Amino acid sequence: MLATTLTAIAGVFGIGLIIGLVVLTTAEEALVAVARTAARDVSGSFWAGVLTQVLAVPALVVLVVACAITIIGILAIPLAALAWGLALAGAFTLGVLAVALVIGWALVGRGSSGSERSAAVRGLVVGLAALSLVWFGAALAAQMPVVGTLSRLVAVAFTWAAATVGMGAVVKSRIGMSRLSVQFGRVGGRWSSRWSGGTAATWAPGSSTGVNEVPVSRVSWQTPTPVQGVVAARRPVEDKEGTGTGAEL
Repeated sequence: MLATTLTAIAGVFGIGLIIGLVVLTTAEEALVAVARTAARDVSGSFWAGVLTQVLAVPALVVLVVACAITIIGILAIPLAALAWGLALAGAFTLGVLAVALVIGWALVGRGSSGSERSAAVRGLVVGLAALSLVWFGAALAAQMPVVGTLSRLVAVAFTWAAATVGMGAVVKSRIGMSRLSVQFGRVGGRWSSRWSGGTAATWAPGSSTGVNEVPVSRVSWQTPTPVQGVVAARRPVEDKEGTGTGAEL
């Protein structure tokens, strides 16, 4: 029984390490961004993860109801539920790997020599090993009645807390990136000329015409008035001599 449990824990560690190496190869920037978010704000990431877990099922229900409005949406309900489950699984996996990376950096540091990739691999291996040691200890203490139960509870609580912090860091990092892009879009047009010495172009060309204003070309017989807009005055009629109509006074 103990050997089977230890083998299962080692297998989970190996699978997690393989997934972590794949993520480092394909999405290193995302993993490092989530890890930095978790390291900067542990409590905020934890509560964001708790909120994500609480809202996971209601959000799925809302998604299913929204898809059930139309006939085509009803057919897409299985795909929507599968996509939602994959999104949660991906956020959970990325969060756990990010927390493992933070733990590894805290234990062995990033190192002064070598590349950032090697430091990330070393931190990931050490962090996953630290998370696995908790379950190894729980498996070894399982033979004792009271201590084994407490050790399993500690292992479950520690793993859940780490996964919650990681999931919250995933959510916070994505929200932070979107807010950064929005703020940059707002400020770029106003301050980019100052940053670049007045030579950079703004996000959109300036226009003196308002949203509800229509440009009106001024012609010779239009007379500007103090009120809004332009009022057209009648062109004066020229007097012609020799008409013989007797209309001229």
